[in-house]
Amino acid sequence: MDPSFYARYLDSAEVLETRAFDPAKAAEVHLLPRRPLEFLDERFVRRVVRERRGVAVFVPTRAEVEQIAGELGDRWQALATAFYHGGEPIRVIRPFLDGSVHRPFLLAMTAAGQSALNIRGLDTVVIYDARYANVVERGRNVLTRLYLGANEILQMAGRVHGRVAGGQVYILSDRDLAFDQLRPTPPEFQLAGDAERVAITCAALGVDAQDLDLPVPLDRRAYRGAVDLLTERGLIERGRLTRYGRDVEAMPVERPWGELLYHADPPLVPLVAVAANIESLHRMTREERHLQGLVVSGSDHLTAYNVYAEAVNKHGYVGEVYGLPRHLFRETVDRWAEGRGVLVKVIEDVALGMASVYRQLELPLPERLPHADDRALAAFADLVARVMPFDLVIDEETADAREARVSRGSVCGSWGAVAGTLRYFADRFGVPRASIEGTQLPERAVRRYAHRGTPEVVFETRRRHAGLLLVRTVTYFGFVLEREVEPLPTPFPPELASAARAALVNALLAGATPHPEAGRLRKTLDRFGLYWRRSGGQLAEAAPAAVAARLAERLQQVRSWEEFLDTRLSLDVEAAIAAPERARLDALPASVHLHGDRVPLEYEVESGKGVVRVRLKEGQARRLRQGDLPELDRPIRFIVQRGKREAVRADTLAELHRQLSGLPRTDRQRLVRGGRRRRPR
Repeated sequence: MDPSFYARYLDSAEVLETRAFDPAKAAEVHLLPRRPLEFLDERFVRRVVRERRGVAVFVPTRAEVEQIAGELGDRWQALATAFYHGGEPIRVIRPFLDGSVHRPFLLAMTAAGQSALNIRGLDTVVIYDARYANVVERGRNVLTRLYLGANEILQMAGRVHGRVAGGQVYILSDRDLAFDQLRPTPPEFQLAGDAERVAITCAALGVDAQDLDLPVPLDRRAYRGAVDLLTERGLIERGRLTRYGRDVEAMPVERPWGELLYHADPPLVPLVAVAANIESLHRMTREERHLQGLVVSGSDHLTAYNVYAEAVNKHGYVGEVYGLPRHLFRETVDRWAEGRGVLVKVIEDVALGMASVYRQLELPLPERLPHADDRALAAFADLVARVMPFDLVIDEETADAREARVSRGSVCGSWGAVAGTLRYFADRFGVPRASIEGTQLPERAVRRYAHRGTPEVVFETRRRHAGLLLVRTVTYFGFVLEREVEPLPTPFPPELASAARAALVNALLAGATPHPEAGRLRKTLDRFGLYWRRSGGQLAEAAPAAVAARLAERLQQVRSWEEFLDTRLSLDVEAAIAAPERARLDALPASVHLHGDRVPLEYEVESGKGVVRVRLKEGQARRLRQGDLPELDRPIRFIVQRGKREAVRADTLAELHRQLSGLPRTDRQRLVRGGRRRRPR
């Protein structure tokens, strides 16, 4: 790992760097465009057995790890096989670590074993050049298949390279890699987890993350959205945690579960405390699972709770670890977990998390846990519907009409409301998709806690008719359940006249009205907007609020639709903005030359400060270096257009190159299929 990052950020005079590499023990490195099971064929395994080699195979997913170990173990009795991933306790491969398993052997692992495990007798490493990582796209963490970075390859190969005589490294990849030219890179950090955790931590400290010198770029869009959400939910007020926010933040669980624990009645506390420490039912179990008698139809949360409850009731007891009462398990839990298809490490992690919750709540840890049934589901669903701290999907759509499918392994139905955690992933074509696991909410609970809003006046165009409408809605956490619409009477009712004029102002700003002067007004508004953006949000005369106020003055006496159409709306840019100021802003460059191409500059206001956005093609962005950029009076942001694919957005050139260095979507598509494309004849 490149230590310069730490030296620079920590302002350290010296960084201790250690090495353990013997050039005489450098491994043979082979690069092959094959997939793991295709490579681990009969010829390779026979050579492993004949030469009595110890093999580690690194693949990206839990399913691939188990598949490789299972298939090879069944076919080759002379080859000791096992697997290890983040869902398994370290004791499952303890025999490999202490040397009691003799060669030949094969151990399949995910990245969980790439650096921390020293396996005795290991002399061969097989690396599949693929990983899954969260890539931030438009404020969303999208699980995306990428190539391995230099650090990962060097760590995996470093299990034998320079450490073991006669070592061999096989890299399975469809890209051209020069192993001897790989160098450590700065670590990839994710700032304190997700944007919501960053927002809560900053509010607890009374600081704004946008004002801090952070070691990694901040996803400003996601951070602002998280602050707005937490403010709306009453956890943050004027940038600081409220009393409610402090109580929720003190819970040793994620914010949604902390809110549920705060509101839960005593009978529901065990259910919430357990479910809060389970990432998902899917990650708690293997591909083949047997949960008969434990499934609570309509709730992944309570099904996962029942799995843990059975483990405690049949194989657990209350003990104490370092003074903390917690559930401990007898050795028989391993056999139970294997029969159920449950990951033992997840059970142990839940036990630790539940103990922390009960310590925070100052409650005694229960020795036995009640079985969750339909009655428990009704109470739990009512609590969730009342508080609604989770993501919400109704009929497999989010509140902003994006598709979000119920996860394949979920016990929830596809229709109706499902509250849980949205997870984003890139499909084989690189398109972000969303899925959800959670608890299904009955319609009566949704209706019980829905909000009937006050009537509002809006401007809409319907069937070639534009006009003001009176709208009454019933909403539930962003979803519009009912919407009653009727034309606004003219003259406007006195109690709605002010709202009607405000709606007309908004419609004029959007260019949506059939007013006779709408075309001329649109050009004037565009000029105000241009000067506002070029001023970096500093020119008060061109501020959107000031322009809206001028239009509102023009409509102050309007009492009906006919009066609106007869009202003159002309605004004078020259009278509002002084000539020297207009000349200064007009003189700012509209484009720059980069590598022989003219690239447009787009001026914007971001968080109250001026920025300029450079819109590039992908080839231009990959060639761009810091010295190519002109000196401008404000920070530069980047947008890279990628045809039909989603644009890449970055705040710095380094971040832009980091995003572009990830595996392109077309390559991800090839990587899924495996192998190189055939050249056309």
